[in-house]
Amino acid sequence: MAESGSLDVKVEDEIGCKHYKRRTKFVTPCCDKVYTCRFCHDENETHPLNRKDVTELVCGNCSTRQKVQAECEKCRLRFGKYTCLECKLFDDEDKNQYHCEGCGICRIGGRERFFHCQKCNMCLPNKLQSGHKCIENVSRANCPVCLEDIHTSRIPCHIPDCGHLLHRTCFEDLLQSGLFTCPSCQTSLIDMTPVWEHYDQEILLTPMPTEFKDYLAQILCKDCQKYSTVPYHVVGLKCQSCGSYNTTRTKTFRPDADGVDEEINLTD
Repeated sequence: MAESGSLDVKVEDEIGCKHYKRRTKFVTPCCDKVYTCRFCHDENETHPLNRKDVTELVCGNCSTRQKVQAECEKCRLRFGKYTCLECKLFDDEDKNQYHCEGCGICRIGGRERFFHCQKCNMCLPNKLQSGHKCIENVSRANCPVCLEDIHTSRIPCHIPDCGHLLHRTCFEDLLQSGLFTCPSCQTSLIDMTPVWEHYDQEILLTPMPTEFKDYLAQILCKDCQKYSTVPYHVVGLKCQSCGSYNTTRTKTFRPDADGVDEEINLTD
């Protein structure tokens, strides 16, 4: 919570806030108030705080106002077991923090477990180093579900095969809502093989009426990005390349004996 008002008020003895365990508070240059962290500030103010703009701290032990540094100039209290003066980050909890020059911020999880992809411009798990889909500056976009920042978010992100990022919590909410495609590109977010097998069975059990038996559909697969021409069916249209039913119909027609297709307008 904010220490709005005089800076003479002693900072409380408890360490940190709900976001960070630390032994100092920021003097926010935007409104000249004292907050434990930028998240506490943003929750209470109508404007955001860029923590890199912070130039002064208040010691959590002696309440001395001073420049940003690793320990108090008066009582020598260390403000955080992990300290990054570039990010103005202090944390008394061990989260295997490390500063990534490429990302320009501190990350958690251990430097040895991640690599920085220059094109994606973010740290990724080592298991993706041998093969992942690069999207330039992908983390600099907001989450397509909640529209909140991803790059500096404290919420872990989920990295689907398509390469677009979304918060892990938003990904789980999508699945709980029965939505299984990427909000950015419509590619399947998870392995849908059991669902596609169910579609196969439904099509076998649902023959089309005689008047539709010669209808064909041209489709574009959203998973493999390939076109196919398949028999038209109301249950689903299966990609002939990858077997996915995550497809969109671009044309419906009936072949003519003279080689001229008769295009048909159908509503789904």
